[in-house]
Amino acid sequence: MTAPIEPGSEGIPDERPQRRREYSGSASTLGVAALIALTVGAAIWFLEFRGDSGGAQGERGFGVIQLAQALNPTGEPPAAREGRAAPDFRLKSLRGDPVVLSALRGKYTLVNFWASWCGPCRGEAPDLEALATQHAARITVLGVNQQETASDARSFAEQFSISYPLALDTTGEVSEAYRVGRGLPVSFLVSPEGVVVKTFLGRLTAADIEKLVAEYLS
Repeated sequence: MTAPIEPGSEGIPDERPQRRREYSGSASTLGVAALIALTVGAAIWFLEFRGDSGGAQGERGFGVIQLAQALNPTGEPPAAREGRAAPDFRLKSLRGDPVVLSALRGKYTLVNFWASWCGPCRGEAPDLEALATQHAARITVLGVNQQETASDARSFAEQFSISYPLALDTTGEVSEAYRVGRGLPVSFLVSPEGVVVKTFLGRLTAADIEKLVAEYLS
């Protein structure tokens, strides 16, 4: 009887190495596909998170700007916390003109971060408008819209008859500097000297505003 011929012997090609090469190729293909899927997913997440910039994303001269040392009474770097100089910024208003936080000094400024999709933001809007109109000599309410289009912000302003200035944080840079995420609204009361004196997390109610007026504006 003739003995069986082992694979790899003369005349019979050994297919096992070929099988190993084919398996390695499949794994490599799966790896590339997974990498592409992750890249596409990350791109979609980034676009959704950033939103529509309205054409001003990354525009030079807008966003967080350096606060001149002469305008910093604390002697410490600006920070969005009580007792520190408020980070300065320049943003476009709904009319397209620049709004600079440090230019509003001389009276209190309530910097209110909001978005049109935010229910509590909609709830506090009438009370903020009342504060802005009834105490205009002592305080400026500045609404900072978080990463929405000018059209969305304008519709919100018209719906609630808002007369106080609204600025567009289209890139989210100012929100990030103030450590404001998607949990809106968040408000910072800034003194006439530019120092953060109080932080409000969540909706400002009529009672909150009444207390603010009594403590700081009376």
